[in-house]
Amino acid sequence: MSGTGTKRSGLWAVRLLAAAGAVLIIFSAAVACISGTAFEKAFYREEYRKMDTAAYVGVTDSVLGQATDTLLDYLQGNAASLDLAMENGEEYYSQREKDHMVDVKALYQGAVRFMTAGFCAGGVLLAGCFLWKRKNALKPVLQSWFWAAAGVLAFFACIGIWAAVDFNSFWVSFHHVFFTNDLWLLDPASSRMIRMFQEEFFAAMVARILVWFLAIVIGSAAAAGIVYQRMKKHGRYQHTCN
Repeated sequence: MSGTGTKRSGLWAVRLLAAAGAVLIIFSAAVACISGTAFEKAFYREEYRKMDTAAYVGVTDSVLGQATDTLLDYLQGNAASLDLAMENGEEYYSQREKDHMVDVKALYQGAVRFMTAGFCAGGVLLAGCFLWKRKNALKPVLQSWFWAAAGVLAFFACIGIWAAVDFNSFWVSFHHVFFTNDLWLLDPASSRMIRMFQEEFFAAMVARILVWFLAIVIGSAAAAGIVYQRMKKHGRYQHTCN
């Protein structure tokens, strides 16, 4: 293989490695956005206030806040169980709700492990591109980041449109994908948890997550595109390709 052919194949290898690293980092950022929103207690208080959730659940604001804190602490591993007795001695969460939260906790902790591994592996792949090709890596890395971000953006945009058009269908499909049982099917007549988190609540949460995530993806893609265009304008494009 000629020197030019070897150089081109090397740059394509850098593009592939950079694209893989970018996708890992971007999906890890999506998990970070989900985690940041899901455990933002101010968000819960605001949504509860707007929907008058305490009255709908049939408890006081204080009990609702305590139940929410217990749930979030449990999912983060800061509470051993969801056991929470109310003043009348009745357990706030039913056994079916507790069993479902075992699955949710496992899913969340798996997502956190993926996020950590994704950030680390993505960073290693991008760093490896620069260690391998040094200055010649910047152009293909920028290109790969831009197109990887655009691809992931298109993927999540489709999900966002789906959720906006038919949130119930989106939400049911989500549970079928990530859960292997029907414990998530809770009856509003008997489940305090399902009354706490109505469809409107989750729709607001998904919208908030998408706003943060899209801001990150669009911002990073725009930054990569701007830097690439400036390199091209000032002649760095030709320098790095020669």
